[in-house]
Amino acid sequence: MMTANAETLHDVSLQQRLRWLGLSCMAASLLSGILKGLWELSRPILHTPQTLVLAPPAQLWTYSLLEVIKAIGFPAGLYGFYLCATKRGPVVKIFMGLAVLGALFFAVVWIWIPAASRVTLVYVLGGMWFQWFAPIALGVAALFARRTSWWMGAWAIVLGVLNSVIFPLLGPGMALVVQGVIWLAFGYVVFSLCG
Repeated sequence: MMTANAETLHDVSLQQRLRWLGLSCMAASLLSGILKGLWELSRPILHTPQTLVLAPPAQLWTYSLLEVIKAIGFPAGLYGFYLCATKRGPVVKIFMGLAVLGALFFAVVWIWIPAASRVTLVYVLGGMWFQWFAPIALGVAALFARRTSWWMGAWAIVLGVLNSVIFPLLGPGMALVVQGVIWLAFGYVVFSLCG
């Protein structure tokens, strides 16, 4: 009887964690994707290095803060997916670890950009780990684990692939909006995984 109660408590705890991780991902997608994208469409500063350097400091610092929110929220969604949809093998753990390190690097570079008043695209090296590679790896792992519906694993793969192509195809403002929408859907998947 004691084991059954412990398992029930663990399941409730996991469900609560997944809801918070999913909500974190959805909040980040709304703020750093859709809101920032709409702001970028109305007052663009990301088109060239010059427009970024000459941007109003308040806008540049706000963009930086929103990118830090992205670097927290998107990996939170990935972690929730990792917990519930994969078998958490060593390769998947490595990709999850690289996603966290990539997000940390991404956030630090985005804080450095307005602080140093210098433009660098090196943040992409961190972003690609938690926005491209990790979703694809987790999606493949979910398809093999069969712990969730197949379409959830496929959506994670599509998420990573779309993230890798939308910015060159759509430009910064529209790509941020699209990124926000696709990560919002992924956050909802995580929110609903064990519920």
